[in-house]
Amino acid sequence: MRVKICGITKPEQGDAIAKLGATALGFICVPGSPRYVTPQQIRGMVNHLSVSVDRIGVFANTSTEEIIQIVADSGINAVQLHSNESPEFCQKLRQSLPEIEIIKALRIRTPECLNQADSYLSCVDTLLLDAFHRKMLG
Repeated sequence: MRVKICGITKPEQGDAIAKLGATALGFICVPGSPRYVTPQQIRGMVNHLSVSVDRIGVFANTSTEEIIQIVADSGINAVQLHSNESPEFCQKLRQSLPEIEIIKALRIRTPECLNQADSYLSCVDTLLLDAFHRKMLG
């Protein structure tokens, strides 16, 4: 089972969580978020880890170019898209980052919203089904 703890902001925090058995750490790459961390901060936390875990950058409304640069600078090995990214956007990102896991979060407002999942199956590795909130992501 995959266990991801998100919102890591300190090296000792990430290392302690990983040692307790989490299989993935999430780093918020959304400026303005209270738990936002820079690529350099992520790199420092990743380098501090004493156990191997997935390192996931969480993005919202970020350009492919910026995501590519953050992946290169930070040491993350997965990208979680948490906004209105289209299947075409995901496909473009997949072509640019073929070795990076792509996770697409879908905000489920109604049962019909699940139908959109099919359009992402060929361009992402993982779907994350998230509760819908009008004013908040995640």
